[in-house]
Amino acid sequence: MKHQALQTLRIEGVEIFEIEERLPREIELEIFVNGDFFAKATITPSQEREFVAGHLWYRGMIEDASQIKSLRIEGNRAWADIEPASEKVRWAETKSTSGKADWSVRADWILSNLLATLDSDLYGKTGGTHTSSLCRGESILASSEDVGRLNPLDKAFGWGILRGWDLRSCYAVTSGRITSHTVEKVSKFNVPLVASKGAVTTLAVEMAEKWGMTLVGFARQSRMNVYTRRDRVTLK
Repeated sequence: MKHQALQTLRIEGVEIFEIEERLPREIELEIFVNGDFFAKATITPSQEREFVAGHLWYRGMIEDASQIKSLRIEGNRAWADIEPASEKVRWAETKSTSGKADWSVRADWILSNLLATLDSDLYGKTGGTHTSSLCRGESILASSEDVGRLNPLDKAFGWGILRGWDLRSCYAVTSGRITSHTVEKVSKFNVPLVASKGAVTTLAVEMAEKWGMTLVGFARQSRMNVYTRRDRVTLK
C-alpha cells in the first residue's frame, strides 16, 4: 500500500473539525549486496526491485544488467547478489556518454509524456509525491512515483536496466525542478535529455553543457524552455 488514511485536525478560519487524510507511505529500505549491508534508502514502497537496480548503477556497483545475478525483496530488505564493477568504475568521476546521442525528439511528444506522467494517482490522493517517466520517442516505457524527488528516476531507470535497455536512446520527464543533483543522477545513466515542468538551476545548465545533455524546463501546456543541446528538440 502506497498511502495510508489518518484522522487529522483541520482548522479553517474559525472552524475546527476532523477529516480523514491520505498520507503517502514512506519506508526505510535496507539494501544488502552479496550478503553485506550496503545502504539504507527512504522510499515509497513500490517498484523496490527497480529502485535497487537503479541505485546500484548510480553508485557504480554495476555497469551492466548481466552483473545482477539475483535480486529479491523481503519486507523492508533488499538482497542483491552481483558481480561487482571494477574499483576503477566504482570510484571514477562521472563521465557521461549521453553527449554522443545524435537523435532528436518532437517537443509535443515531450509535453504529452510529461502531462501523462504528472497525472499520478498517488499524487492525486496525497499531494505529496514526485513522478518521473522513462520515454522513447512518443512512448512512455515506465513511470514511477515516490516521496523522494530523485527516487522516481532511480526506479524508472532501474526498470530499463533490468530489461537490458540502452538508456542512451531514451529520455526522462519529471515533476521536480532540475538541479545539479538531477543532472548528475541522469548523466550517470547516460540519458541524454531530461524535461521538467519546473525550473532549472544555473549549475545544472553548466553541468549539462559539460556532458552534452539536453535540459528542458518549464514544460507546460504548449511551451517549454530548452537550455542546452537545443538540436535534440524539434517541432516535427
